[in-house]
Amino acid sequence: MKTYISIFLFFSLPFFAFSQENAVDLYRIALAKSKLGNSDAAIIELNKAILLRGNYDSALYLRGSLRFHNGEYKNASRDLEKAVKSNPAYFDAWFLLGLSRAQHGDYLGSVKALSKSIELSSSNSKAWYNRALVKAFIGEYPDAIKDLDQALILNPSYTQAWYSRGYWKDVNGDYDGAMADYKKVVELEPQNRDVYIAMATACHLKGDHESACADINKAIDLGSLLAQELKEKFCK
Repeated sequence: MKTYISIFLFFSLPFFAFSQENAVDLYRIALAKSKLGNSDAAIIELNKAILLRGNYDSALYLRGSLRFHNGEYKNASRDLEKAVKSNPAYFDAWFLLGLSRAQHGDYLGSVKALSKSIELSSSNSKAWYNRALVKAFIGEYPDAIKDLDQALILNPSYTQAWYSRGYWKDVNGDYDGAMADYKKVVELEPQNRDVYIAMATACHLKGDHESACADINKAIDLGSLLAQELKEKFCK
């Protein structure tokens, strides 16, 4: 009998010790490890926390975030879906779920998640911007441009949004509108080489070859190797 009791205690003690750990403490340990850049160790602690409390939204979000940054987009989406199911008002989880779904090809699901994040925080320019990216990727350019309009109302210094709106106007043949947005990028980032190449392309397409050549030369002056390769095309 003593031998049996000893064996039982030997096998049950590790589980007993584990079950006494607090899910919040495990989450805090994981958070500290993630801040140190040790995502694998952080995930181990989060696995324990989630085993103890399956609907722990903060732990699910952090594990989803770490998996997202590790390129495990489907696993990240699963964690984030559980996080928003547990806490439907969790803006950060909805936002990252939108990004994660887009990364593994679920574009409609991405738009849905980003739309929910906008519903929760309509003043977040990044949510509008990223929904625009996904909409443009699936060819919904007018809606994408409307989202960028809103992002720029919220953040007039959002260089990426100015550039993207200019690009999609360019793609749809609105060269004058594209140039206006590109010039705003130049105003905000005078050393941005890529925007001068974009401006050269828009000018070339609308027949303003002199301006196209001037813009490509400006990109070359800023050190763009791509612009050097394109000079012959724009400066005939």
